[in-house]
Amino acid sequence: MTRRAGAALATTVAIALAFTGCTQPAPTTITATGRVVADTLGVQAPTLGEPRVNLDAGFQLAPGHAATSSNVPAVLSLGAAQRVVAVAVKLGDNVEAGDVLVRFDDAGLGAQVKIARADLAVTKAQVGVIDSALETLADKQRDLRDKRREVTDGIAKATKARKDLAGKLADARKAAAKLPKTLATVEKNLRTLTPKLAEVEKNLRTLTPKLAEVEQNLRTLTANLAEVEKQLAQVDAALAALPPDAPPELREPLLQAKAKLTAARAELKAGIGKLTAARAQLKAGIAKLTVAKAQLTNGIAKLTAARTKLSAAIRQLKKGIPQLSKAIRTIDDNLVKARDGIRQIDKGLTKLADARATLQGNRKLAVIAARDTTAVDTASVAKKQAVVRAPTDGVVTSLAAVGDVVAPGATVAEVARPARVVTTWLAPEQAAQVCLDASATVHLDSLAAPVAGKVSRILPLADYPPSYHTTDQVHLTRAVPVEVTVDSPLPPGVPADLQLATCPTHEVNP
Repeated sequence: MTRRAGAALATTVAIALAFTGCTQPAPTTITATGRVVADTLGVQAPTLGEPRVNLDAGFQLAPGHAATSSNVPAVLSLGAAQRVVAVAVKLGDNVEAGDVLVRFDDAGLGAQVKIARADLAVTKAQVGVIDSALETLADKQRDLRDKRREVTDGIAKATKARKDLAGKLADARKAAAKLPKTLATVEKNLRTLTPKLAEVEKNLRTLTPKLAEVEQNLRTLTANLAEVEKQLAQVDAALAALPPDAPPELREPLLQAKAKLTAARAELKAGIGKLTAARAQLKAGIAKLTVAKAQLTNGIAKLTAARTKLSAAIRQLKKGIPQLSKAIRTIDDNLVKARDGIRQIDKGLTKLADARATLQGNRKLAVIAARDTTAVDTASVAKKQAVVRAPTDGVVTSLAAVGDVVAPGATVAEVARPARVVTTWLAPEQAAQVCLDASATVHLDSLAAPVAGKVSRILPLADYPPSYHTTDQVHLTRAVPVEVTVDSPLPPGVPADLQLATCPTHEVNP
């Protein structure tokens, strides 16, 4: 926090310099006298309202006519004095915020609440009468709408059914001309696919034994190849066992045998490769023929089913076309009757709608009045205001008595909060040596030990101190008000001696 200090020679100049900086060395403490500031809150009497009865509650008024109020005299009226009927505390009592202090006579206000509720009940009853009439009317409308909905749904269904029947009749006539040709095509395709299926089955019967023969030959060659490789290994072992100086007549026959066995192995591998390729081709051919057989079988089955369906459909069309024509003529007659019934229902709904609109307009006005709880709320709030409560924690220092007649706004009680502020007045040159938050010590005659505190406020302007505050430095001259806040509560209004710590010489007060 920035601190300033200064010195002054005259009152006005001193105040300006009092907050600019200390220029002279100052003692470490300043002794002053002051007074504990009393912290008291006053509690005022409320303004209570006037009860009246609305004699037209819930009923519509003719244009240009105002609501009629009762002539019952008001027990309490705006601005009237109020009588204290009960006091819940005594002078010197400790109270908490919200505790009841004083009660005023609320008999008239209680009557106002009952009157307002009675008015609201009458208004709500009027809404109920209209609602009953609307419900009866709604039942009639609902019956007519249900009937109209039934007829309308019937017309829609009949129209759709006629459209569907007309479409079916047209489709039936087209089908009657087209289906015989389609049946002839199906029969032709059946005659074509049947020999193809027989041919595929014949080829399958031919390829299957060929595949078995190839697989048998393949197994034989595979066994021969294993025997040749075995003999070739034996020859290689015999050649390896010959000494390097073995005569040619021993080595030559072995070499010739190895050459023959090697050539035979190559021929066997070539034969196995050809047989393997042939087996793959046969398997592929059999697979294709199997797929073709399945497709042909499936196609023949579908064509056979189609032929059966087409024959049945042709027979059905010969019977259905006359029946469809008769059904369409019957629907047309019923549609004429239904549309005439709709016109009669609409006339009845129009009359009921006009009557309902009139009732709804009346109901809106009644509902507005029934929902307006302003009178009840206002009366309830006014009744609650007749009870005066403590605005804060503290001690009751002033209190009205039972039977007192008090004007609105007048003080009926005072609550003193714990005092924690001591005010003193310092000469400008003294104030210039004091800083905010500086430590302070407060001495009271009623306390055995001093109370610690801090400087909490230094006013920026000097003024004449109260007459009870006179010191050697402050006497018929302007002084600077300084407040000290202590940690412990003090008795309000009593004089106090203070010792204030001064600012260090290198600091300035704010």
